[in-house]
Amino acid sequence: MADRKDPRDAPGGRLVEEVAIPIVEEHVSVDKRIIEGQTVTVTTRPVSSTETISQQVTKETVTVERVPVNSVVDAIPEVRRDGDLTVIPVVEERIVVTKQLVLTEEIHLRRTSKTVTDEKTVELRRTEVDIEK
Repeated sequence: MADRKDPRDAPGGRLVEEVAIPIVEEHVSVDKRIIEGQTVTVTTRPVSSTETISQQVTKETVTVERVPVNSVVDAIPEVRRDGDLTVIPVVEERIVVTKQLVLTEEIHLRRTSKTVTDEKTVELRRTEVDIEK
């Protein structure tokens, strides 16, 4: 707003114009409220699938061979190993004019290994999820 003053109020007799500038202040107010939105439904279901897996396995077999020896020994021989062969001595006492240990036979156990592929069918399960709004 402008007010005109009497020219006599200004030094030198000039016209002085006075302007009023209003001072304005703003305030902010924040408020929260809960608004219901959409409902979400989550459904889970198990799913099974059959898959064939392949894995290498090692199988050992043992063959038993009885080897006749029939020799007289002074003491019971020890079990011995020679590579993949294990020799187990079998002795018996026989009555003669003197007592003797007679090695009647040896049991030879031979180990052999072979690697084969073994296939199995297994059932794998997983859960799938459906979401509906």
